[in-house]
Formats: sequence, C-alpha cells, structure tokens
Amino acid sequence: MTETFPLQMECTMLFQSNPYMIETPEGISVRLGRKVEDILPVIDQLCNQGILQRLGDELTPLYRYQEPVIITNLDIQGEAERA
Repeated sequence: MTETFPLQMECTMLFQSNPYMIETPEGISVRLGRKVEDILPVIDQLCNQGILQRLGDELTPLYRYQEPVIITNLDIQGEAERA
C-alpha cells in the first residue's frame, strides 16, 4: 500500500481538481502520465474507499469523483443555554 500511496494522492487530486470529470482508466493514465496497469489497482482502492464511483460496465468502465459526506454534529441545547 505504501508504494501506491503517492499515486493514490495524484489520482485523488486529479478528481478533486476536476470534480465533474468522468474518465476511463486509459484517460486517467494519460492525464497522470502513468501506465494503465499502475492506475488500475489504485482506482480499485479509491472506489473501495468511496472516493471514486464506478460508472459504465465491465467493458467500458468510467470513473468519477464522489463528494465525501460531511456530518456535522450541532449542539443545539448548548447554543440555547448560552443565548
């Protein structure tokens, strides 16, 4: 996993910088200047982590950035007591 971490970061940053991009593994490899065979396991890891979403089918997979869910806990009672 340590070996793929820099590539995971590059791939994540590519999609974060282009949040509406939908791309093939080949397109991702061209954009990052990497080999497709190096990109594929990283894409799988990012999908498993919920960072990328897979679209399309087995023959023509497409990937897009999946915006992370942010959960905020509000202390409403504490706010009311301070007011």
